[in-house]
Amino acid sequence: MNHCFVFSISIACGLASGCTSQQLYATGQSYQRNQCQKMPDQSERERCLSNAGTSHDDYKREAGSGAK
Repeated sequence: MNHCFVFSISIACGLASGCTSQQLYATGQSYQRNQCQKMPDQSERERCLSNAGTSHDDYKREAGSGAK
């Protein structure tokens, strides 16, 4: 259900107000951080938060180079 909510918000934002890709990325990043906080294992949580902290510019560079 949470995934549907985030997806719906992203679609509504993109269609209704013309959100930029950076704003949509920030919304997804916030959702990911919230999910990370729910992880019981501290090392997994820290790894998850580290991944959620990737800047939009870094993400675009990695996506453009084909790295994952």
